[in-house]
Amino acid sequence: MSNEWDEYAATWENNEATATFAQACFKELTELTSLKRKSVLDFGCGTGLLSQLMSPETKEIVALDGSEAMIEELDKKGLENVEPVVDLLTRGLVAQHPAFRNQFDLVVASSVCGFLDNLQETVNIIYTLLDEYGLFVHWDWVAETDNQDYGLTLKRAKDTLLNAGFDKVDVTTPFEIDTGKGVRKVLMAVAHK
Repeated sequence: MSNEWDEYAATWENNEATATFAQACFKELTELTSLKRKSVLDFGCGTGLLSQLMSPETKEIVALDGSEAMIEELDKKGLENVEPVVDLLTRGLVAQHPAFRNQFDLVVASSVCGFLDNLQETVNIIYTLLDEYGLFVHWDWVAETDNQDYGLTLKRAKDTLLNAGFDKVDVTTPFEIDTGKGVRKVLMAVAHK
């Protein structure tokens, strides 16, 4: 499966902002919840920087990305408790792929949701993948309006999660990243099932 992100895979981690973003997400995540013995879905995992940070603490991680080249970079990390899956998150995938036979304690998405054309449908699927007290945490670039090419407004992030059925939703802007082309704020959305 080829997609537009394949061409970035080999040099993805060369950008200092990419590693800084993953480290900031991991810091916020570990301050929010314990990862001990958790079953995690890293949705839109890319080259697996966040999976790599979470791996020592978690029980298992399913690392899902639509880019085969990104997953190949993740594979090079040799993370024993990480199962890479090259595909898009659809109801068909969830129904058929063995990696989705059990529900997850935690779903994370780092700079993914703001790029999705079908955000509400994807979040609806994520809701069904979480166990009874599951947690969905995603980080995205803050957008000023809903019609930007990337990112999300805080309102859209919150409304999408509430519309999916999450009980408690918090959206904050805990950090910013110097992208090399300017400093951008990052939103963190935390949704409890």
